Amino acid sequence: MDNFEEKDTFGFAVIGCGLISRFHIGAIREIDDAFLAGVYDQNSEAAVRTAEEYHTHCYHSFEEALEDSAVDVVCICTPSYLHASMACSAVEAGKAVLVEKPLALRLEDCDRLIALAGERGIQIGTVSQLRFSSAIAKVKKAMQDGTLGRLTRADLYMKYYRSQEYYDRGGWRGTVEKDGGGALMNQGIHGVDLLRYLAGPVKSIYALSSTRVHDIEVEDTLTAALSFQSGALGVIEASTGDWPGAPRRLELNGECGVIILEEDRIVKWEVEGEKGFSLYEQNEEETESHRDPAKIDASGHICQIRNFISALRGESELLVDGKEGRKALEIILSAYASAETGKAVVLSI
Repeated sequence: MDNFEEKDTFGFAVIGCGLISRFHIGAIREIDDAFLAGVYDQNSEAAVRTAEEYHTHCYHSFEEALEDSAVDVVCICTPSYLHASMACSAVEAGKAVLVEKPLALRLEDCDRLIALAGERGIQIGTVSQLRFSSAIAKVKKAMQDGTLGRLTRADLYMKYYRSQEYYDRGGWRGTVEKDGGGALMNQGIHGVDLLRYLAGPVKSIYALSSTRVHDIEVEDTLTAALSFQSGALGVIEASTGDWPGAPRRLELNGECGVIILEEDRIVKWEVEGEKGFSLYEQNEEETESHRDPAKIDASGHICQIRNFISALRGESELLVDGKEGRKALEIILSAYASAETGKAVVLSI
């Protein structure tokens, strides 16, 4: 494996040329010490079209990308069911890997990838770009400092909208085998990650799920009750059938105050003993990702890839590694297990 601490620039190969790849490519092109070495997609027309658009190399196979000495980092942007296997192949080829959410569809595949990366000394990361917003950083510090006192509730509301055409396009979304789940796994995983990141480990979960609106194999609505290891309680509401959709809302209540986030904007910060209602500086631009997956803020991917490069150089800690990616997946899979059995599920971490 290359000595990344001595490298001036890092070559990235983007694998998968669907919607999310555009955010990776755009972020790479914004970073001075990163460059796009090439792209690959199983759909050769998509790969050629993307390569021509961004004036980069088009790999004819995944293996060709892994054999390219110019590639230091592989970004896995393929459909979810390919994430774990492709990431393992990249690790075996000695490439650092940044995997779009989810890291895998099964915990055993997560564990296999994490173990392999550890054995090879290879850095792997999971895309959770929302953690990198200034608002989330402020709230995380507040939670670490105990600003709210003992946490009483942590609630997550993700009432999104996706059309039937969204699921029909591509042929893998909304399927058990290839998507691994619906509103909670595909659209809701970023919110679940933030809930766990800010409120701490989940102890147990009880969930109900249903497919109410769409012709898909997985849930388009789910409600869950949670208990946290801290003793706090909470709920998760996730949907892709609530027209016209609403921004993600995360509410943190404690004995000394309340913090509420909508997307990555703090909309309420009220703490006992503080004067008035104060909001921190934050990104004031509202997105419409709750109803259009193409309308997400690209700044998070830029920050996460910068952090990935900095960690490769040994200059900073990797904020979202494979183990962090596993935590959100365990909550989601536990919710699915509860919905299937009708019983609460106790989590391992």
